[in-house]
Amino acid sequence: MAEKKPVYHLENPTTDIYVGDNREILPEIEEGSVDLVFADPPFNWDVNYGKWQDNMPRDEYLKFTHEWLDACLRVLAPHGSIWVNIPDDTAAEVVVYLKEKRLTMMNWCIWHFRFGQCRNSNFIVSKVHVLYFVKDPAKRIWNPDQVREPSDRATTYGDARTRRTQTPGLRVPLDVWYGEYWGRIQGNNKERRAKHENQIPEVYMDRVIRACSKEGNLVLDPFLGSGTTSTVARALRRRSIGIEYSKAIAKSAFERIKDGPVRFHSLKTAVMRAFFSVHDGKSTEEVIIDDSLRGAFLKACDNELTKLGWPHCEEFDYNWTLESLRKEGKLGGVFNRKMKRTSSVKDSDFKRAKETADKIMGTRLPKDIDRVMCDPGLRLKFDEKAKKVAPGVNIYLVRKAALNYRKKGQRQDK
Repeated sequence: MAEKKPVYHLENPTTDIYVGDNREILPEIEEGSVDLVFADPPFNWDVNYGKWQDNMPRDEYLKFTHEWLDACLRVLAPHGSIWVNIPDDTAAEVVVYLKEKRLTMMNWCIWHFRFGQCRNSNFIVSKVHVLYFVKDPAKRIWNPDQVREPSDRATTYGDARTRRTQTPGLRVPLDVWYGEYWGRIQGNNKERRAKHENQIPEVYMDRVIRACSKEGNLVLDPFLGSGTTSTVARALRRRSIGIEYSKAIAKSAFERIKDGPVRFHSLKTAVMRAFFSVHDGKSTEEVIIDDSLRGAFLKACDNELTKLGWPHCEEFDYNWTLESLRKEGKLGGVFNRKMKRTSSVKDSDFKRAKETADKIMGTRLPKDIDRVMCDPGLRLKFDEKAKKVAPGVNIYLVRKAALNYRKKGQRQDK
């Protein structure tokens, strides 16, 4: 028997968890009150979900699918979106049914993962369909700026045209979803919850919720499972309703929701977006050591975190994250190149700057010259020493010369 009142409840934002069959609980929810529905139903693959029967006859499973879809559509607002995570064997039926209900398909996305279940009878399944439908395309909530990512044209090919767009170097994600943290939540994955089957990665829900809802909106998950939807929705300051058939699973999910997400890599996301919006073809190193470029970069980082709804960080955090992304190769090889000489600077200025760097650096490389340039306090001390060694020297060029020491980990020949 379904619980008609929430079994678990949290405030700020409101998070309600119901226990029971969603077909009995959804009629109790106000019609048209939900802004976003995300559904990851049982696939009918005979998985052990406790008392839930996951091996229904095919006709019965399709009837069940139509019933919960109808119940979700009743509570979905006119501007709302519904996302369905579904495998190959039922994706087509869901698409046809939602089209028959006069909904518009915005995307048929694919969640691609490399960790598929091994088999010899046919090709290994390494994807799930992510179906995105809306009631009214003209009224739908859509926030592309919340989910933009660096484009291959910018990171891989260094295409200068990407710097002349309204969102330099950035694009809305492709309809095939994969990458860091996008794999199935298996084994020793930090997100793994014991006794939960088929978890959705947090980055997956982060993308869906950011793209199709606003702060304060109501998000519904009719198959709560491990609680990813409400966990991420709560972190993003959305209200949420989760419905779970199993009391034990609901209790475990609620504990996770209270703990919050395991990982949000929003700082890396913000720094990448900020870099591509200001670099103008310059390397990561130049953005960090050029005072004007760095100022624009730091301001862009603050703006990006504001968009993501996260507090601002210290300058070092932004600079060091950018440096880490460079070392990890996440910005593309084109931005790891050696810094070019500036044609307007005299050779004598370069020579003086190098001589100054030689005297500062001594005969051994500091523990981490990159950290010196990223840390405003250490960088100031470096600059003061340069001015003392060579009054009037071009500080930017001294910084550049000092960075060249790290190439081989020792002094360069004069």
